[in-house]
Amino acid sequence: MGVDGFLKKMLEIKFEEVSKNKSSIPLNTIRREAEATERKPSFLSAMKKSNSNNIGIIAEIKKASPSKGDIRVDLDPALYAETYTKAGARAISVLTESHYFKGSLKDLEIVCAHTDLPVLRKDFTISSYQIYEAKKAGASSILLITTILSKDQLKDYIVLVRELGMEPLVEITSEKEFETAYQCDAKIVDMNNRNLQTLETDLTVSKRIAAILPKDIIPVEASGIVSFADIQEGLSSNIFNFLVGESIVRAKDAELFIKELRNIT
Repeated sequence: MGVDGFLKKMLEIKFEEVSKNKSSIPLNTIRREAEATERKPSFLSAMKKSNSNNIGIIAEIKKASPSKGDIRVDLDPALYAETYTKAGARAISVLTESHYFKGSLKDLEIVCAHTDLPVLRKDFTISSYQIYEAKKAGASSILLITTILSKDQLKDYIVLVRELGMEPLVEITSEKEFETAYQCDAKIVDMNNRNLQTLETDLTVSKRIAAILPKDIIPVEASGIVSFADIQEGLSSNIFNFLVGESIVRAKDAELFIKELRNIT
């Protein structure tokens, strides 16, 4: 796949982790359990609700990151899920990667049990096994990163996610990756301002990609959003959904900050 830097290290960790998990709970078992799990609120319907007067915030449970280190490792997922819900977030994202982000599937399960909002599993998905894990935990969506998947993998995973009653959030970082995502029938694209290989952030990335998106695609801007001014720039590019993690978790009052991002006073 030609990945380098941080992503290369991350994929090595993920392949080892998935292999270990499969030896603990076989694929057939996790598949049966996932298929038996009830459907949760629609992530796609939630994203469709957003417009310039009804800003959608996907508020993230984020304890640490490879670029910033520890952010709030003692974060209580249940409390934050309830706070995000009360603040009017459109959905909740939960980082489940444990090595660099210090998250877990348990965090995902806890959040799903403490909100009626759609919940996204945010991780580095390289196997159908992780998709079944997400559904079993109660997720409504799972992140699929175009950079780390072949076109055939991306297409197959999108189909599988929908078969399980979820809707994927497909991450892209360039116009070329959008073409791939679109050909694979992505409906919601996460335009990541952060380069996952270098970990550098460029807020112009999402605006550039948004300019070429057809009307049937729902864009989500992610990374680097720290204020309503950043949201306003996105709105001017017809982006109405924003995934915000670190700045919410660092805020003294997460509920108030989310309302500020939504332009609710």
